[in-house]
Amino acid sequence: MKKIFAIGLLAAIAGFAACQNHNQAKTAVASTSLHVTDTAKAYQQYLNLKDNLVKTDGKAAQESAKQLVEPLSKINGCSDAAQMAGQIAATADVKKQRAVFMTLSQDMIPLVKGIKSNKAPVYVQYCPMAGGGKGGYWLSAQKEVKNPYYGDDMLECGEVKEEIK
Repeated sequence: MKKIFAIGLLAAIAGFAACQNHNQAKTAVASTSLHVTDTAKAYQQYLNLKDNLVKTDGKAAQESAKQLVEPLSKINGCSDAAQMAGQIAATADVKKQRAVFMTLSQDMIPLVKGIKSNKAPVYVQYCPMAGGGKGGYWLSAQKEVKNPYYGDDMLECGEVKEEIK
């Protein structure tokens, strides 16, 4: 039991540091189980959002982003990420959604890295052409690259940079 609590506590602290508001880690012990659950929900909704961007489906991406706002807003320190999800939810314009998704992914990657699980691995993928040639990262549950920044235009552009186990 102590080992599970310690792992959960470490995951919560890592998660608190992952999002933009790094100074809100004061309630780590009290919200550990809530944080882990909300991080899992946020990750699942993030994957749905990513998949809808891969399909270049602005309406579906908009709905996925709406579903992402709630779990992110419950995680201490992730209010900026929740706001980004809200920006994606506010438009069906895929080009605008993809631009915000790039920044959102920068917050989601360390958040997901902070949660250790025995479940399937998570892949950090990268496209060097995203963001006007600056490059962009995203998370995926599959090793096969499906680029959310270009969809069918360059579906397989990118590579796996890291595997989170």
